[in-house]
Amino acid sequence: MWYNDFNDITDMNGRMITMPRKPSSIPENVQKYRPDICTEIKEISGHYYVYSYHSIKLPSGNWGKKTDKCIGKIVPDQGFIPNKNYISKDNPESDDEITVLEYGQYALVEQVAVNVRRDLEGCFPLDRAGQIFAVSTVLFVNNFVHVDQIHDFYEQSWLSVNYRNYPFKMGKTAIGTMLDNLGRRTIRVVNYEKNLLVHSSSEVAIDGHAIRSCSEENDLAEAGYKFCALGEDQVNLLMGYDVNTGKPLFARMFRGSCNDKSTVDDLVDLLQLNNILFIVDRGFYSEPNLKLFSQNGNSYIIPVPSHLNSFKETMAQVKYTGSFYYRSGKKHSRVQYFERKVTDTRRIIVSRDIDENEKCRFNYQRCIDQGKKGYTPEKLEEQKEFFGVYVLETNSSKSAQEVFESYKRRRGIETLYQYIKNRADFNNLKFEDFYKEQGFSFIMLVVGQIHQEMIKAQQKLHDNTTSINDLLLKARAMKMEKRGDFWMLKNVKKKDLAIFEKIGFKPQERIQAQ
Repeated sequence: MWYNDFNDITDMNGRMITMPRKPSSIPENVQKYRPDICTEIKEISGHYYVYSYHSIKLPSGNWGKKTDKCIGKIVPDQGFIPNKNYISKDNPESDDEITVLEYGQYALVEQVAVNVRRDLEGCFPLDRAGQIFAVSTVLFVNNFVHVDQIHDFYEQSWLSVNYRNYPFKMGKTAIGTMLDNLGRRTIRVVNYEKNLLVHSSSEVAIDGHAIRSCSEENDLAEAGYKFCALGEDQVNLLMGYDVNTGKPLFARMFRGSCNDKSTVDDLVDLLQLNNILFIVDRGFYSEPNLKLFSQNGNSYIIPVPSHLNSFKETMAQVKYTGSFYYRSGKKHSRVQYFERKVTDTRRIIVSRDIDENEKCRFNYQRCIDQGKKGYTPEKLEEQKEFFGVYVLETNSSKSAQEVFESYKRRRGIETLYQYIKNRADFNNLKFEDFYKEQGFSFIMLVVGQIHQEMIKAQQKLHDNTTSINDLLLKARAMKMEKRGDFWMLKNVKKKDLAIFEKIGFKPQERIQAQ
């Protein structure tokens, strides 16, 4: 950071300090249009730009300056052309100042997801936590927004008032620096994720998701197993999810050519996972991974791939000896099961959902009746006993029913990925930088946590006809308009306020303006 001795500065009490003036290379027909004290003119590529600055006391005891942002430019012999929203001391209320802000949807997220912000503040400095949460809120409310567009959304929203006393900025460079720090200086990120794990239910689903990468110089982007579907290189996002609370717990980007099973050792080592029940799909199945899932008090539930001898031997011995009822929402079904002990600590449990089996048989028969290609009576006869069948291996002490129910709850991570893909639209990333892409995976984690808090809020309505998107649309109608010394709430419906009250959101009627 550079500081220079200069004249026409003010001390911390606002008193003018006169110092010898250095010779200026700026011509007089430019200098005379300098708009305020505590501004300086810089010639850049033949153009004259005006920057504000403030005084600072140097270690030597002398007063110096710290240059702030560019506030406009000067055209020789014509005058000063301010940037939009520049407010001079002579005219504190600029004619171009924004006086109506987007309020409702941003304030809704702020109140509903307050626990996410508090978690961030527990591991990051307040300004960095605020910046992360503000960026994540913009992305959640508006779906995918390019980094260089975030500032415009932020400036036109209530967030710019709510975080006005925070020193962070929201321009492309500032957000790029934030992402770089999140990907390069990872101690706070890891501590944040460890803290979430400590306060979780300890039943964690892990899964990967391939995202198209449009970057040509990214160290993570490679041709992967979805190259034909994506038509481009990919990066692999790996996320952890609490199957009981629905909260995303951690996220990390891996090379596009990595399969899911090859990422486990790095993840377990990074987060030092202890006493966790891993609930994963068959793509993670390997003997080294099962050992990792069994260390440090950990355990696992995982489907057995059908090509393994243990699968074939178990299915050859299947004779359903027990049953239980599985309830999901208002529906319930009867499930038969068979257990086989593989080792002293490992069991394979075969569960058959009778209702699901019948539905699959019916749907298959309907496809045969409709003449769909590939559906034949012979194949139905061959496969009908396997419909609705789950072959799960575990080393946990859970009963057959508990193993089945825990695995069924794993589908929540699939729902999370559906949100990331379809609603949040994180489908095409173009980061030319390893660190920024890793940093963005953390932002995606926070966005997912905001989404989960909104799900919990929506469930308080006990009304399936009102979705999260409906709540955001209703909230978006509310604006904040500057009237004198206050921002005043406008465009409000009493009917909407009654709905918001049920989910714990109470809009502010007025906010003090600075």
